[in-house]
Amino acid sequence: MEKPLRVLVRIDTRNTAASIEVRGALTGSSCETLLKILRHTATLGADICVNLTRSARIEAAALEVLTRVADDVERSAPANLQLRVRIQLPPDALPGRADSLAPGSREALDNDTALEMILRRDTRVLAGFHAPDPRDAAVPAAAAPQWPVLPGRRS
Repeated sequence: MEKPLRVLVRIDTRNTAASIEVRGALTGSSCETLLKILRHTATLGADICVNLTRSARIEAAALEVLTRVADDVERSAPANLQLRVRIQLPPDALPGRADSLAPGSREALDNDTALEMILRRDTRVLAGFHAPDPRDAAVPAAAAPQWPVLPGRRS
């Protein structure tokens, strides 16, 4: 018997982010439920991470539909929101040409498949744009704090 789809939605109001954690089997029949939850969560205007790392099985067709809908959700967001939807896959779920991606099944990508995925802007291959935080910039040496030197020590 296949594990039923279970979904947990966490919303972080401080950082305007939402996480949709998926467990069980993501199949063509259970995908519609996840898509409804994704669309509803997007109305909050938060960045969304769909976490599939703990799912028991992922059908390739369901993942393709989820990727398409995630792109549609991003495009349909108002211009002032800059909504992003990220799909997080299990580390061993490399896309192949099989009907489903089960944990432990790992197919190597050939160059043609990788190029095709990049041109389709497949979220499993391409990371989203990351704007660096100004606080992450290196501190110039002249601006570094001067710590007091203890007596008897040389600086």
